[in-house]
Amino acid sequence: MNEFEDVSGSVFVSVYPSNLKDKEGKRIGGLIGKVKRKNISMEQLILRAKQRNIPISAETLLYAARILSKEARKALSEGYSVDLLGLGTLGASLEGSISTFDTAREVSEHLKLLFMPSKEAENALSNIKPSKIVLKNSIIHISEVKTLCASESEPGVVYQNRPMCIMGNGLKVGGEVCGVFLVPCSEENVYAPRSEWISLPTPYTNTPKKLELFLPDTFSTGYDGEEDEQEPLFCVAVVTSLNPNSRERSECVEAFSESFYVRKM
Repeated sequence: MNEFEDVSGSVFVSVYPSNLKDKEGKRIGGLIGKVKRKNISMEQLILRAKQRNIPISAETLLYAARILSKEARKALSEGYSVDLLGLGTLGASLEGSISTFDTAREVSEHLKLLFMPSKEAENALSNIKPSKIVLKNSIIHISEVKTLCASESEPGVVYQNRPMCIMGNGLKVGGEVCGVFLVPCSEENVYAPRSEWISLPTPYTNTPKKLELFLPDTFSTGYDGEEDEQEPLFCVAVVTSLNPNSRERSECVEAFSESFYVRKM
């Protein structure tokens, strides 16, 4: 009889907005979750067992595990369903539709490996609870904009004639009418029309989580520092038709950063 430890484990859960759409192409909404699984090797399992004073050497346990693994693979190739140490049964099943006229070779192409967990294994999951739940934007999101190599940097300020770093999720730029833009803001989260956006150079670092580009000083912020003159706010807009896996979307998506001031060093 196999026994599971009565312990409370934990997993890391990420929650993303669903990209599912209805028949009219409108986003259905809702959230989907993903579990970030931690892998554990046979060697690590053996070390855990040894920490519980199992009266068998680690080398003997590993040797036995390798023999059992080899025999299990051989049994699978002979058409057996294999009991995996009480965790469940691994065996063959058929996927898709089969014709009565299919040959044995054609039928074998529908074979797939199926795992049927045991009740004991399912009960082990009842001890697990999320240790951390994080809501992520699976579409596109800007978390930070900062100037690189700025010796006199201030919070909420980006400097011209310096490299700029944009951090976030799903930021990789690609596709037509896409790019990185400097957007004037009349106030926080109130953006100028697209015709007033300032196109920035192509990023020399272009990844889903980080963009790096050079912020030129060839444009004017419209601020002279005179008395009673209000310093304008800007933000960065990233427009792309690539998803986080660098595949083309059917439409462009965009994200805006928090607002900041643009100054010269």
